[in-house]
Amino acid sequence: MNTKNQNESDDRYEELFLQFAHRAERWIAWALAGCAFALVASQLLLLNPRIRYILVEVEQLEGLPYSVSRFQAAEGK
Repeated sequence: MNTKNQNESDDRYEELFLQFAHRAERWIAWALAGCAFALVASQLLLLNPRIRYILVEVEQLEGLPYSVSRFQAAEGK
């Protein structure tokens, strides 16, 4: 008799665990997809020079790009 109750208890625990695992896997998959989307979106935003200038603080601290400074040196500025 005790074995029957133990088996029922084990089966119920296994069922609850599988329900929880399924929900957790779904949540993790959605979170991973959201992070991947955010990564791609942020990288696409950084391709735009105006947006990159606003978002990236180091961009504002840099001097003239090498090609521009070489062009100005050739003109005598």
